[in-house]
Amino acid sequence: MSTYFNMCRPRYTSKQMKLILLNKMSKGRGADFSEGWLSRIADDAIPEDDKTKELVIRDFEKVFLSTDKTSRARAALADLQMEGLPFRGDFHRFCSSFELEAGKSRVENENVLKDMLRQSSIN
Repeated sequence: MSTYFNMCRPRYTSKQMKLILLNKMSKGRGADFSEGWLSRIADDAIPEDDKTKELVIRDFEKVFLSTDKTSRARAALADLQMEGLPFRGDFHRFCSSFELEAGKSRVENENVLKDMLRQSSIN
């Protein structure tokens, strides 16, 4: 997609490129990723600066360039935010997701997990 967009740069705006990229992901994990971002883009309460094409690409790389389950779980832990999507301040849903990802991450140091939890809940 990057090569295509570089060749056709004048044809598409950044917003159009973002939507084309997300709409191309229609199966499996890509569909889940895309659905989350499309919901975020449609949410008027989220500032435009928090839903740029560059952020979509950064998140895509975090999710799909990690090749093992442990790395993906650690990346997910680092990105969890209780106030953001999908939890919107729901403490119980946030904690359930945090515990699930913590187990998959194989991070065993309790202090590291506490720091990650603290950062996730205040961001």
